[in-house]
Amino acid sequence: MQQDLQNDSQARLRATLVSFRDIGQPLLQGLMEVEGFGEDKKQFTPQERAAMFEELVESTVMLSQKLAEEITQQQQDLDNAARWGLASAAAQVVAAAFKTSGEAMTAEDADVLVSLVTQLQDRFKGQIPANSSGALSSVAMFRAKMMEAFVPVIGAVAQYAFGRGEHELLAEVSERLVKMADQVTRTLAAPGSTPEQWRLLCWNVLRAAGQIYTESHYAEADRILYMNPQERSIYLAQHGQMVPMTQVWQAFNQRMAMLATLAAYLKVPETAGFEKEIW
Repeated sequence: MQQDLQNDSQARLRATLVSFRDIGQPLLQGLMEVEGFGEDKKQFTPQERAAMFEELVESTVMLSQKLAEEITQQQQDLDNAARWGLASAAAQVVAAAFKTSGEAMTAEDADVLVSLVTQLQDRFKGQIPANSSGALSSVAMFRAKMMEAFVPVIGAVAQYAFGRGEHELLAEVSERLVKMADQVTRTLAAPGSTPEQWRLLCWNVLRAAGQIYTESHYAEADRILYMNPQERSIYLAQHGQMVPMTQVWQAFNQRMAMLATLAAYLKVPETAGFEKEIW
């Protein structure tokens, strides 16, 4: 009896630690970054801070449920690992959106993201090797990892959208990043790769693409924003008053090409644990 109580206590402790790490930590970090210090930062009372954290948790639950419902339209169930993967990814997305807006995610914003992620996964579906089992939980986990890859991109687009609608630009960027990730994955994937190996490589390439795009995005946004007014006016006039993104994509393509070339020539250590394919 006492042993059972100890086991239950240890299980609850592990669950609490995992919940804090995967859900609480990104949300609390986002809350602290928004609050921050100085005149331009929000200052919450303890009560407001607790209420805002509760709103962020509710937004995370809402987004993860919407994603799960989209995946399980055929009344199939997801295993716990897949559901937790969706919840963890949702927490990161909610936190990233909160850092830029200072508001909890709305149902409308969540619907847009779910639609976007669904479209991305549908594009990848036809590119996953034909011998894939198509297991629902694998699809769910892949979709969760795709969301994680786009966390920094969402933050960059929310900060500066180059004169475009945020959702419009996010859709454009995500499609181009997906195409690039697919091309690089096809180049780097070893012959005879299993579907799971393919997904793992593809997700890591997409995550790298998201980070590289974000850096390119911020660099060009800073360059434009720090132009003097006359220089910026001339620059915009040269491009029909539309803020161009040409240099963003040039920098992104060059850096991705460098990464792909480097990856192709890297020598894998003999001690690499190939049997440990961990998402």
